[in-house]
Amino acid sequence: MFQLSSSPYSLTGEAENIVSDRLKGIEERVNLLRRAGTLSKESVRRYYGQKRFEQVAESNALEGSTLNVGETEIAVLKGITITGHDPAYIRDAVALDRALTRVVEIARDYDTPTDIAQLNEIHALLMGDRPGAGIFRNVPVRIRGADHTPPRTWQEVMDQMEAWEQWSQANADAPAPFRAAVLHAWLTHIHPFIDGNGRVSRAIGNLELIRAGYPPIIIKKKDRDAYIEALAESDSAGDIRAFIDLILSRADGAITGLENAAKNIDGYNPALERLRQRQEQQLTIWTTGAKLLGNIIEHNLTTQLESMGGKCTSKIFDGYLDIDDYIDLCSGNIISGGWAFILNIQVPGAGNLAKLAFVQPRSPRLHQHLGRVGGPSLYWSHANPAGYPKWTRDHDKSPYAIEATTLAGSGDEWIALLTDGSIVSCNTTELAGRFAKALMDQV
Repeated sequence: MFQLSSSPYSLTGEAENIVSDRLKGIEERVNLLRRAGTLSKESVRRYYGQKRFEQVAESNALEGSTLNVGETEIAVLKGITITGHDPAYIRDAVALDRALTRVVEIARDYDTPTDIAQLNEIHALLMGDRPGAGIFRNVPVRIRGADHTPPRTWQEVMDQMEAWEQWSQANADAPAPFRAAVLHAWLTHIHPFIDGNGRVSRAIGNLELIRAGYPPIIIKKKDRDAYIEALAESDSAGDIRAFIDLILSRADGAITGLENAAKNIDGYNPALERLRQRQEQQLTIWTTGAKLLGNIIEHNLTTQLESMGGKCTSKIFDGYLDIDDYIDLCSGNIISGGWAFILNIQVPGAGNLAKLAFVQPRSPRLHQHLGRVGGPSLYWSHANPAGYPKWTRDHDKSPYAIEATTLAGSGDEWIALLTDGSIVSCNTTELAGRFAKALMDQV
């Protein structure tokens, strides 16, 4: 179905089967929309236009821009400086919008696979009059916070970029989401430009999707940790599984957005706007409560481990849910991502334990217990010894509770479904203590 030979990457047989199944599922949804007359190539371009300023704002936010979507729209359409923001961010927004507009035009050429000439043209537009626009670098670079060292000389860059182009041409018929993931990750691996590598890589990924009639994806600022971690894994040992998984998850989300756009009736509804405002407040309370829970668990574990010479480290994720995610969770829909925090517990002589707390809709049991009211629940996963997927759901082997949730607007009153099937209520401190004790028992 697809080939990774001549690329820096590989997939095991099991991982290839999983990726193939996910690609088939995405293609089936796209084909169903096309059958309904909703998803023509022109309608994808129109949808892209609607998401245009969000695409610019989020891509630049990954690089540090502070402009939100509305401010980005004003900056692009009027070119004016927004008070309180670095003027460079205005320039970046205008330039990236110009480059992404050209991406849509290039996508009309369905027969020419993505090549170096297209890449350089897009990069030149997004960099504007800055040095190195559309020109491969001839000096070594370092990627901040990464162990990977890109090729150092111009000749090394050119050799690897020619291999990138040859793979693109040889695999022109591969599924677009797969091509988008490989060409995107490979570009960041080579890092062929002095600056703008991330933005041009994301633009190239969407060029692949739009050219094939798929909606573009948006990698949001809230995805930054997962995005960087997945790219780092692809850099370190050619393990592209996590990055493909991220791209396919975002493709799923983009198709859901297109499906919803096809169903929605245009027009402002004050009642719905008020409801959305309340939901945004509920989202803030939920994420604050979950973050506090993770911090208290880490504190309790650290205290208990000190006397044993062990330690606990954590990664608490910020902004892992947005309002669309929260509304989906309240409606009982599964979301992509949703990582709340990761705990790594190390005990001399006893081994290590890695746990991921993630968010998905309430189970039928808690949904019924709470009067059939939907909402987010926290679940547990452990590091998968097989390596792919990276995390495996704990289910009845969860520490203390299979899932835990709070009522809308309440950040300190938790309802937990225990591994023995009973349901209890407790506050954040109590729940954190019980989770910490159960995690120590598992170690």
